[in-house]
Amino acid sequence: MTKLNENVGSVEYDELINSAEPKADVFNVTLRAQAAETILKRGTVLALSDADNKVVVLGTAAKTFGEGASTKTENLTANCILSDDVTVGTKDCIVVAYRTGHFNRNKLIVAEGYTLAHSDEEELRKVGILLDTALNA
Repeated sequence: MTKLNENVGSVEYDELINSAEPKADVFNVTLRAQAAETILKRGTVLALSDADNKVVVLGTAAKTFGEGASTKTENLTANCILSDDVTVGTKDCIVVAYRTGHFNRNKLIVAEGYTLAHSDEEELRKVGILLDTALNA
């Protein structure tokens, strides 16, 4: 006989998403390879490189491309938020990230030693990501 009052699971709210408006929309991005296997957590802010169109964790040091007169240091701009935990290896990989939505800034993750700046928040706002502060009850 089936138990109709059995608990089959539960959901925990991680407070990353602040509200349903604007809609949290996802897309695929190419995450640049790491020096060693690394676990990145949901809510990690990703910055887009203007040199290779790959993303890295916001606060990562800019990389230099080319040699001699064609040397160029990339510009990294806050662009999206990682939607799920992911293990990144020593090769580029495709990950799913939020390109729009309303998120709690105090639940976002950036590179160690880096602090989310007002200019980063403005860049996120330009692409459709709004930030607010989570209020814990």
